[in-house]
Amino acid sequence: MRSTTWAVLSALVLSTAAVSGCSADGEADARQLDPPPASTAAQQPSATPAEAETPDDAALCTAFGDVLTILENADVGLADGRMEAQERDGWYRLATRVLDRLPSSGDSAVQTAIGDLQASTAVDSPAWGEAERALGAACDDVGAPLAITMFTGG
Repeated sequence: MRSTTWAVLSALVLSTAAVSGCSADGEADARQLDPPPASTAAQQPSATPAEAETPDDAALCTAFGDVLTILENADVGLADGRMEAQERDGWYRLATRVLDRLPSSGDSAVQTAIGDLQASTAVDSPAWGEAERALGAACDDVGAPLAITMFTGG
């Protein structure tokens, strides 16, 4: 269902860009542009709630690794003096928005720990640390240890 939404949004953005027809200098371009072909995903019927699949626990662990990647790279950028606290806080807000999109209503240890992380008030709070350790253990148990990709620093 999410891929259908993304396909529709992508087609809308591309159509809007094609219709607006601005040149590199910001002036309106009078030539006619053909809109991009409609996505086949947008033409397929939507999945019913029963057909919509919740990601498995291993996929959720990988997705939480993206949250950790954002947080850790922001922390390194701040510690190295390449960003201010305001920018790091913006990255933290992005990471928590990503986290909030992860399902946490299931009864697995992974989803329970994700729910605890979503309920915690701050990334560096004791509740966050406890829930992160619980999620790490649950991810280890399903064979998908938490992983971070570092791309900042030198």
